[in-house]
Amino acid sequence: MIEGMNDNELWDMCKDLINAAYANNYDDEDFHASIWQVSVDLLEGKEVSVIVDKDNKLFISRGTASFVDYKNENVAGMKIPLRCWIHTHPFGTAYFSNTDWGTINAQAPILNSAIVLGNKERMKWWKNDGKEFLSKTHLMDLDECEE
Repeated sequence: MIEGMNDNELWDMCKDLINAAYANNYDDEDFHASIWQVSVDLLEGKEVSVIVDKDNKLFISRGTASFVDYKNENVAGMKIPLRCWIHTHPFGTAYFSNTDWGTINAQAPILNSAIVLGNKERMKWWKNDGKEFLSKTHLMDLDECEE
């Protein structure tokens, strides 16, 4: 926690950072980096979840090191279909857990895509024209000799 800030002030600052990084593109690397930074650095390893609704409005929540829900966050006004559900796995691995797949499958009629962020990893599920797709990317730093 940042010295001199209480938990609510820190959480408000975290949400402001994520909102400021969003430029109506939920696939943006800088946007993902801000979510990751909040999850791992500012919240010290707590999961963060961001839902992007039909109107590109963000709904942001935090949880424990392995689970996040929206019980303590206001979701009034959220419009479907949801463009994307993004969440972190602050322990470092980007994969959809059984709980994640349960959420995706339950929300599939109103959810267009989902992204899970790990340490330099990203897994994405999306649907298009009645088909579902899954991809995983891993960011690698190039050594100076490889540039």
